[in-house]
Amino acid sequence: MSRVALVTGASRGIGRAIAQALADAGYAVVVNFASRQGDAGVTTAAIAAAGGTAIAVQADVSDPDAVARMFATVDARFGRLDALVNNAGVAQRFDRLTDIDDETWRRTLAVNLDGAFFCTRAAVPRLKAAGGGRIVNVSSGAAHTGGAIGAHYAASKAGMLALTAKAARELARDGIAVNAVLPSVIETDMLDAIAQDAGARDRLRAQFPIGRFGRPEEVARVVRFLVAEAPEYLTGEFISLRGGRL
Repeated sequence: MSRVALVTGASRGIGRAIAQALADAGYAVVVNFASRQGDAGVTTAAIAAAGGTAIAVQADVSDPDAVARMFATVDARFGRLDALVNNAGVAQRFDRLTDIDDETWRRTLAVNLDGAFFCTRAAVPRLKAAGGGRIVNVSSGAAHTGGAIGAHYAASKAGMLALTAKAARELARDGIAVNAVLPSVIETDMLDAIAQDAGARDRLRAQFPIGRFGRPEEVARVVRFLVAEAPEYLTGEFISLRGGRL
């Protein structure tokens, strides 16, 4: 039986790259999506074409009942879980915190932070049953800097770091390593929320000594290492990808 990994928000961007990287590492991958069923199908088809195993499962991770149904599907299809990657996230740009409306604040925290908690809570007993496993939380450099998207997004990603630290301490003796990855600016659709025109992108790009933005595949390589290769002793760490921008 192949090891099984669940990747939330895996229909495109960083999530898709992570799903493909874990499939390449020999995992059967559960590709979670909220609404982009067609994109999720593209992800699973690409994995299948490369000889891997993947299924797409719809669930809004901010809804604990939907999360419970998703994990029940994993149980029915695979009967085990070895890794969870909390990648699902939303981001709508607001330059001033006084402009953030209540609904945007609540929705951002609900998807980005509540979703990671609900999925982690559901995953832990299954990882324990498998004899241990890996949890990777995809946070953001904005957790430390505040970022360019807004206080709502930065707060949600900072909360993921606290969740990572506490879970790592609590689960270490169960053989479950919990780490966070903090991408900086990555070439995905979310870049449109950070720099909305060519001039803004050029100015932002100039801040990175490496001379470019990151790529989804580079984030995926770090996640693959943490899931499939890293020693059990590597837990509770926050790993930044920022192209030399300090």
